[in-house]
Amino acid sequence: MKTVVMNILKSIKNVVRVIAFLLLVAILLETWNMWLHKKSYDGSLMMETFYAQPENSIDMLIVGSSHTFVDMNTGVLWDEFGIPSFVIGGSLQPFWNSYYYIREALKTQTPNLIVLEALACDLDYDFSEHGTIINNVSGMHMNMNKLESIRASVSDTDGIIDYSLLFEEYHNRYSELTITDVASDLGDSIRTDNWKGFYDYLHTDFMTEPQFDMDVDPIPMTNKMEYYYRQIIEYCQEVGIPLVIVVSPDAGYNDLSRAHYLYAGQIAEEYGVEFIDFNEYYDEIGIDFAYDFGDIGHLNYSGNRKFTSFMGEYIEEHFDMPDRRGDETGLYDSWDENYRYLETRVDNYILYKTFDLDDYINHLTSLNDDYEIFIALTDVSMMSESLITYLNVHGIQCERPYDSRRYLIQGGNTTVLEADENGLYYDKVAGNHYFALTTDGCFYDGWNLMGTNHQGVFIVVYDNYNQMVADNVCIYYEEVWKVDD
Repeated sequence: MKTVVMNILKSIKNVVRVIAFLLLVAILLETWNMWLHKKSYDGSLMMETFYAQPENSIDMLIVGSSHTFVDMNTGVLWDEFGIPSFVIGGSLQPFWNSYYYIREALKTQTPNLIVLEALACDLDYDFSEHGTIINNVSGMHMNMNKLESIRASVSDTDGIIDYSLLFEEYHNRYSELTITDVASDLGDSIRTDNWKGFYDYLHTDFMTEPQFDMDVDPIPMTNKMEYYYRQIIEYCQEVGIPLVIVVSPDAGYNDLSRAHYLYAGQIAEEYGVEFIDFNEYYDEIGIDFAYDFGDIGHLNYSGNRKFTSFMGEYIEEHFDMPDRRGDETGLYDSWDENYRYLETRVDNYILYKTFDLDDYINHLTSLNDDYEIFIALTDVSMMSESLITYLNVHGIQCERPYDSRRYLIQGGNTTVLEADENGLYYDKVAGNHYFALTTDGCFYDGWNLMGTNHQGVFIVVYDNYNQMVADNVCIYYEEVWKVDD
């Protein structure tokens, strides 16, 4: 009997050891996955952030290619229409990835509307390239939707295994690892905490309005693309969620793409689904091709606001979308923060791109309490009247041609900063960054923002909300120099 008991205890110990070993392996694999998988705002992090959204908090789900997360502004949809929306997409996303994204999303969300962006109609391949697969599947949880999405993306069984386990991707990542790989948010928690999948394109490229034949004949998309396109429509109808299919404004639009979209529009009409090609509405949207594009295929911060506002008006008129602004449950607070983040980034970019002194001073005057403006008077022997007026309004008198004083302006209040025995006027640690104003300059993560190439009045604008320097300039007479050394 004693021997039996001892054998049982020994077996239990062995089982415990095996379980402990498996748990350790699981923890190591999860850590390995967290560090080594490619973190990108294009696809992977977008889907990971989606999983963190409260259940049934998203009223409008936007799915598709990069035209979704660059052109369709979740902040505008919230601020102007009270629509809590979320974008899940990836560059050059084919319809098979969109289909499985939608199936995955509806496990936790029941949106009032799904917006499918239709660029995939104009794609001519049946299997995706490596980068496209990584962007469009790596953020998904391991389940049948992910496996089926991979299966549809690759041409062989080995590909299914490789992309399911991502061994090849991990192997190639060793040399790329940085400290931000430890953080799930790429070091930008302000963005990720309230992110809804959209990100502004802060760049402007001059484009010309595309010329195309309004009367071209429809041309079918590939058979596989059409199969999943129909699958998306039929699945949405099966679960009873309205679908609208859209084509966003595109400076690269041409007769062939129009022919593909016309064919897709015919299929949508067959199912009784709305299909809108917004390339037919440039004037109504107010698109200015000289200023509203970041590149030939994507709207920038100016264009996406115009387009999203126009699209939002259509959605508000044709679909039942409750206005969630003012909701007191706290469920939608993150959409307020998302809008604030997006608008602050644009404000910072406009300040950075402003070189006219009077315009620059007007921007400084309009900044809210989130901003700290640091003034360093160096050589003030030649100053414009507008700059003297700005400084005087804030209690900064420029009696001496050369000065070593430092000032802080915030919320309309000015503080004269005093250096300690180490020459430090001011410093702070915010997020991953260190900011310090000293007798030797103004330092941000070790870089001297005051530079050495210019003399004049140095201005550093610090954005407390985003925990970053928004701009740093030297102003000498009427010249606004952007300091970059």
